[in-house]
Amino acid sequence: MRIRWEHVALAVLLIGLFWLRLELSTSVATLDYGAYQTVRQVEHIQATGQPLRVDPLSVTGNERLGSPVVQYLLAALTWATPLMYKILPNLFMVLLLIPVYFLARNLTKSVPASIASVVLAGSGPFVFAAYLNDPSPVPIAAFLLLAILATLHNPARHLYPIVGLTLLLTFVHPLVFILVLVLAAIIALLRLEGFTVDRRIGELFLFTLFLATWFHVIVYKRALLAEGLRVVWKNLPASYASAAFGNPTFLTLLYGLGVVTFLFGVLGAYHALFERRERISLSVIGALLVTSIAVLLRIVEIRIGLMLLTILLSVMAAHGLHISAGYLARTKVSWSRYPLAALLIALFAITALLPALSNARTALANAPGPEELAAYEAARMALPDDAIVLTTLREASAFQYYTQRTTLTDDDFVLVHKGDEIVADITAVYTSRFVTALASKAEKLGITHIFFSPDAARTYGRDELTIDASGCIRAFRLTGVATLYETGCAEAR
Repeated sequence: MRIRWEHVALAVLLIGLFWLRLELSTSVATLDYGAYQTVRQVEHIQATGQPLRVDPLSVTGNERLGSPVVQYLLAALTWATPLMYKILPNLFMVLLLIPVYFLARNLTKSVPASIASVVLAGSGPFVFAAYLNDPSPVPIAAFLLLAILATLHNPARHLYPIVGLTLLLTFVHPLVFILVLVLAAIIALLRLEGFTVDRRIGELFLFTLFLATWFHVIVYKRALLAEGLRVVWKNLPASYASAAFGNPTFLTLLYGLGVVTFLFGVLGAYHALFERRERISLSVIGALLVTSIAVLLRIVEIRIGLMLLTILLSVMAAHGLHISAGYLARTKVSWSRYPLAALLIALFAITALLPALSNARTALANAPGPEELAAYEAARMALPDDAIVLTTLREASAFQYYTQRTTLTDDDFVLVHKGDEIVADITAVYTSRFVTALASKAEKLGITHIFFSPDAARTYGRDELTIDASGCIRAFRLTGVATLYETGCAEAR
């Protein structure tokens, strides 16, 4: 088999990108705050062979739901090295660029345009900073979704790989429902454009719909019965749901997608949908429409939706760049292609590469540092085994992991009742100025200690609990950055 230069170029590009992502990820010794719930699941699987379903370290989130497929994979891989928590998500964030290349290649028939799509997708600010330090199943799910899209242009030839990838996606992540909607959109677009619809695509749509619904009803049955459709939004309290599923502004989109990706992606999508009308482009167009609507309707997490939008627009940007270059080559100013290409590269560097690095630094800051680890260790030594500690929601999973002490709650609200009320009470504790009010809330919540950390200072805009002087709330300075408060005040109650 002859090795083509474009495959060598693609391999070099992907290896370089993987190396850069891994260098950035390993520059931080810890994982993202929320990743430690996954770490505890993995360690429980290694110890018992079963996922952690009853969690003794969370009062409100003591029942855990979800598919454990990726956690079992991590349990096997981390036997070799804990670095797999960082390697696996970064590896799949790079591997998903392979189907991006083939989608662009099938669409444009141009190697340079296809390589450009990989560069645009891999260095997009939303994509480059995504899952740098978080062993989430999303990178694997995104890879599977894009691999299915890349093979849909020839379902007769790729039928068995498509079915196998669909099965894996179903068991890995609820992104399979995006695939269901994309298949429905592709069928609708094919009919609108007057193309015949391959019966295999219709059968795949029905198969995926019933399989995904059956599997996720089994996994989330208790949550669906208790909370209904709020499970789609992870049953998050309103304030946190707004942040996780919120609507981005146009400037936020432009900043996160990159100006070049956005402009040429829109141009390519318009041309493919209204000018050229080819069957091969409809899978990408369908996925782009479904993802855009899902982001607008807030039915997919904002960071997942914007990551997918960047990738899909990068494929269409390859088409936009290809037709633009072809148009210039046919004009009397064809010489202008080279200065315009240099201008585009400069624009790309300013509007994509620099924001990508900035986003990466911000993402890596979402992890406990050495001082916080020291505070967790000091808290572990100071707290009794039966303590129930109040922390911020963001750092609760890390606190549970490093201290092995129970927290009131964490960021898993799937089976939590009255989540909005709990969040309001937590805010009241951290912002209270009166010891009687604080003690009353502490008694209501059942907490014995309050952990005040740099994350609490950032979240609530203060360096300590600003309560009136009293012997009822005792403060213990753990380190230079954290304080532990004991709430055992019988008189105040």
